[in-house]
Amino acid sequence: MSEATIVELLKRLDQATTRLEAVEKSIAAGVASAPASGSSSVAAGPSAASVKEFQNLVDQHITPFVALSKKLAPEVGSQVEQLVKAIDAEKNLINTASQSKKPAQETLLELIKPLNTFAAEVGKIRDSNRSSKFFNNLSALSESIGFLSWVVVEPTPGPHVAEMRGSAEFYTNRILKEFKGVNQDQVDWVSNYVNFLKDLEKYIKQYHTTGLTWNPKGGDAKSAAPAPASSTPAAPVAPAVGAAPVESKKGPGLGAVFGELSKGDGVTSGLKKVTNDMKSKNFTDKSSVVKATETKVAKADTPSRPAVFALQGNKWSIEYQVNNKEIIIAEPDSRQTVYIFQCVNSLVQIKGKVNAITLDGCKKTSIVFENAISSCEVVNCSGVEIQVTGRVPSIAIDKTSGCQLYLSKDSLETEIVSSKSSEMNVLIPGATENDDLVELAIPEQFKTSVKGNKLHTESTSHI
Repeated sequence: MSEATIVELLKRLDQATTRLEAVEKSIAAGVASAPASGSSSVAAGPSAASVKEFQNLVDQHITPFVALSKKLAPEVGSQVEQLVKAIDAEKNLINTASQSKKPAQETLLELIKPLNTFAAEVGKIRDSNRSSKFFNNLSALSESIGFLSWVVVEPTPGPHVAEMRGSAEFYTNRILKEFKGVNQDQVDWVSNYVNFLKDLEKYIKQYHTTGLTWNPKGGDAKSAAPAPASSTPAAPVAPAVGAAPVESKKGPGLGAVFGELSKGDGVTSGLKKVTNDMKSKNFTDKSSVVKATETKVAKADTPSRPAVFALQGNKWSIEYQVNNKEIIIAEPDSRQTVYIFQCVNSLVQIKGKVNAITLDGCKKTSIVFENAISSCEVVNCSGVEIQVTGRVPSIAIDKTSGCQLYLSKDSLETEIVSSKSSEMNVLIPGATENDDLVELAIPEQFKTSVKGNKLHTESTSHI
């Protein structure tokens, strides 16, 4: 046996010993703090061990992840600080569950408020740093921060985390593609975060298979939960000014109706007489056309921020454009990228070769470009059109509803990768120049079957 192998075995043995000692201490602490009276004691469920194991996940993956984030960039460090606060809040909830019975829905929503608050901050930091060189890092966290909500997912919270990991990997794969062999900190950053999500899924399957495990012999969850931090008090809900209970007005019952009908001819004595000037046949300005009343048309869901069209370093930023069909990038540098964000009903033309193109959060927006060295990516869009007149190696479509891709003869070898998207079509040239374009639909529905010990998946179509 080599010396390196012996060192590795000793290291693993030391780690196992440390974890066993920690578990022993936590068990001893739990026994010591148990009430003396047997009738009032609360049985500590297996969740006590789950709290410790959750902390082990944080120590193993998130602690080095925080250090790497601060090393990469201040904005990444700030975002990860909010992530850590959210994870701490989730650990508190797991601890509360280990001591409490499952609460009512209203109480549970109140308990997860801190998670929602910190998760929202993660998204805000990403949105306020769209020009950052570390935008992929920021996006990886903000797009997958939903993994925190596994605590309210039943009966299969594990697959929910796996789905969120897939959202993160859409961006972490870009980071690995750009920095593998160039910047090891970026590679380690990806490794720590992705492995944390993978191990979290295993942890959930072991301790919370069908949902967050509560203690059936525990106490009240609201009283067991830790008090919120004084630095971020919950805003009180102000009562509506002048609000008063609305009393339902009850009309006369059936007895009163039948009583009136029993009057016979006297039932019409209280009705007003219709005179000749009230009859419609005597109206001089009568018309069968109903006059339209003035109605206010609601404004479309368009960006409220000022439009941006500028070159920032090596990135063309085109943001918040509305009804603009004259956006043209002429003779760009091949090292430049194009980022199109939250544009509505606009057209972008790129006359030349660029490195990469990204459409993010756009509606009814079209782009026509000649060549892209890396890729063209469409994220969180709806009703967009992409036309390639030259070449592009790959086109990625994610979380998009409605995407038309027009490929030229030179770009027929383009790879198209789609996920969580619908209504996607590819139009390619016909056999001759006089032929119409051929429209092909990208599959949205798939059939998976088990063959041996493997899964076999194929697209399905209904004719």
